[in-house]
Parts: sequence; structure tokens; C-alpha cells
Amino acid sequence: MSKHGEEKYKRKFQSGKIGDLNANSNDSTHQLSIHIRHGHNKFWSESILPLTLCIACPFLVRSIVFICDHSHGSIMEFFSHILFDQTMTLKQVLVNFFYFQWHWPSALIIISFLLYAVIMTMLIPGDEYSGPITDTGHVPVYHNNGFTYYVISLILFALLTVLLKFNNISPTYIYDHWEEFLSTVNTFAFLLCFLVILKGKYMPSTNDHRSSSNWLTDFYRGVELYPRIFNIDIKLITNCRYGMLAWALLSIIFCMKTFELHGYTDSALVSCLLTLVYLTKFFWWESGYMKTMDIIVDRAGFYLCWGCLVWVSGIYTLPSYFLVTHPNKLGLSLTITVLALGFLSIYINYDCDRQKIDVRTANGQCEVWGKQATVIRAKYLLLNGKESESILLASGYWALSRHFHYVPELALAFLWSYPCGFHYILPYFYFIFLCVLLIHRAHRDDQKCRLKYGAVWDKYCQLVRWKIFPGLY
Repeated sequence: MSKHGEEKYKRKFQSGKIGDLNANSNDSTHQLSIHIRHGHNKFWSESILPLTLCIACPFLVRSIVFICDHSHGSIMEFFSHILFDQTMTLKQVLVNFFYFQWHWPSALIIISFLLYAVIMTMLIPGDEYSGPITDTGHVPVYHNNGFTYYVISLILFALLTVLLKFNNISPTYIYDHWEEFLSTVNTFAFLLCFLVILKGKYMPSTNDHRSSSNWLTDFYRGVELYPRIFNIDIKLITNCRYGMLAWALLSIIFCMKTFELHGYTDSALVSCLLTLVYLTKFFWWESGYMKTMDIIVDRAGFYLCWGCLVWVSGIYTLPSYFLVTHPNKLGLSLTITVLALGFLSIYINYDCDRQKIDVRTANGQCEVWGKQATVIRAKYLLLNGKESESILLASGYWALSRHFHYVPELALAFLWSYPCGFHYILPYFYFIFLCVLLIHRAHRDDQKCRLKYGAVWDKYCQLVRWKIFPGLY
């Protein structure tokens, strides 16, 4: 969208002249999303870029795993094998990068896991809570049973592990067939993305959908904001109940494999423990996550659904996966130091979110760090013309920067990668990716809020100058 077009929409939005978006939304309506994406309808940004990402990302995940397996995670060593000592041919590499194998045992595991996630989400009791009201006036409703789901799942996994061991089988079977598993889950993820886009275009669950004439754009970004099938929230299942739980279980499986091969290894244990504690915090705070940008802004498409099913499994678990074949000895003092710093990062990350939730729950009438909370009340109009209000916090951690909670999250990502050592770059791929992702996300959030709140957001930015890193950015 051009700057003139954005300003025009901004004036209409703030004056309440934009009505409900319905199932017959066209391209013009499609660009009236709260998070404006510049360059809409341009051939590059709306066709070539989504197509490139949808094709390249699966091969990128596979290539990173391949380099970890065959070149110790060293990109330089990988190219050396091809160009100099010729222990690999380019043809062999391309066959491994681009060949996707259907693996029935992996398919059975994935289907069983997805069914388990859906059934347990439906059966486990939990208090109802609401997500933020959308720009069309829809209020999503969930059951607060994520932490119970997580704890039960870990217990069942432990019991299953014991049962398998009695029959001379191990969950580390997944590690032994990891490339086949990634290939199979990638196929499932693409099928799900096609299902979600068709549902969004022809059977949307709410009015919060943006269907354009460009199928590439819709496939990549998604159509529906809150798609549900048989009242099962697709984003809740893919993001939390599959993606995040798979991350936890895979970290345990890779740690178990390290112990099977090398005996007790403190580096693998440290990386696994930090991951598990972080994910325990995540599920404890799941109701808060359902109010973040991943849920309230990003739609259910390739970017989100494929990312949670494949990218999380293949990339977020990379440090634990790498340590299976490259264990390090940290020693007691370094183990304690890394764990202590990691636990502190997790606590600060949680405390940041807790501050914001407490202030909003108290409607701004509370203290933060011993002082009355400084808040800005930002009124805005929904697309149906009704007025709503947000509380912008400028106290505590939120006085340091507008996204200070990203700082401990980045620190933690570095800390659970640190046991891999510094000889190879790929174990830190998740940390590097997260830096780019969070910086871009902070920019997107700033863009969204400036459009949504107008001059009030500018006032807030004067109080809280920095986006993420105080004094730097």
C-alpha cells in the first residue's frame, strides 16, 4: 500500500467509516488489515517472495540437518567436501536436499500425535477465557488447560518410554529416522495449509478473514485469523499443542540419544533442561500467548502453520540435535552458571509478561516496582464502528523498552545453544533466526500500533523510546 493509501485508510479507520469485512471481501478490502504490508499487489512481494519462501524453507530445514549430520555443522567444511576433497558430489547433495521420502512409521507417529493433541484439548477441563476483541468485534474463547495438557503429556511420555524400553524399543527411534520424519511432517504441513486456505476462502469461521485474488499470498500469509474445525482452534493446535509440545519431547528424545551413545553428558542435559523449563513457563502462561501477535495478527497460513509443524521441529531443536553427535564437557561450575543465567532469563521473560497482565487486570490501578504504574489509555475504533480501549504500560520493564521481554528470550536462546561450543555456526542458527524474527516483529508491532492508535502511540513512544534493546534499538 502506498503512503498516501495508508494515510487515507488511517483517517477512515480512526473516523470509524470502515464497516464489517465479510466473505465477499475483495483485494481492496484485503489491504485494510491492521498490520499494513507495504507493496501490496506488487508482483515481487505478493507472488515471487511467497512462492520462493514456500519452496525454499523446506529445503533449508533439510539442508541444515544434512550439514549437521555430514559436515559437523560447518558450512565451510560442507563446501570443502564438494569443491576440494570431493567426498560429496553436487548431485548427491542436491538429491539429499530435494528428495522427500514418505515414511509410514513417522506418518503413524504424526497422525497419532495430532489426534492426541485434539482429543486431549477437548477433554481436559479448564476455565474459559477470552482473547482480545478483533477489529470486526469477534471475541475468541478458549479453555485454560494448556499447562495441564503439558504436564499430563510429559507423564504419559515417561510411561510410554518405560513401556517401550521393556520391549527393547526406544523413543530415540525418531532421532534414528529424523530426515524421514522431517520429510513426512513437511508433507502433512503442506496438506494442512491447503486445507486451511480452502476453508478460509469458502467456509470461514468468523468475519476476520482476508481473501484476495492472489492464491500465493493467501497460502503464505493465511486467510483466516481464527479458523476452527468442529470448534477446534487450528492455531491453538498447531502452535501450542503440537508445535511447542513437540519441541519439548524432541529435546528430551535427543538428550536421551546423547546419553545412549556417550553416557551422561552435561552439555546435552543443560540444553534440554533450559528448553523444558522455558516451555513449562510457556504452557503456564499459554493464555497470555493467545493474546500475542502470533495469534491476534498473524493468520493461519504457511508462515504460521507450516512453521509450527516443521520449522519448530527442525530448527528450534537444532542445539539438542547437534549435541547428539558433538557432545561437550562443560564441567560443574560452567553447568551451574549457564543454568542459573538461563533460569534467570526465563524468570525475567515471565515477569515482563506478568507485569503487563497485572496492570491490565487492575485497569492500571496498581503499583509496578513500588511505584504507581504509568499507563496511557489508547482509544481506537473497531471496523464495526464501536470504540475500544487498550492500556499501554510505561513502567517497570516496559519503561526500559517497548519489547524488553525479547531481551531475556534472546539471552536464553544463546544460553541453550552455548553448550554446542563455538567451533560451528549452525547450532546457533535458531539464535540468529530469532534475532532477525524479533527485530522484524518489533517493527511490525510498531507499524500496527501507530496505525491503530495514531497520535497516542507517538506519545507512548516519547515515553518509551527504545523498541527492544535500551540504548541501542
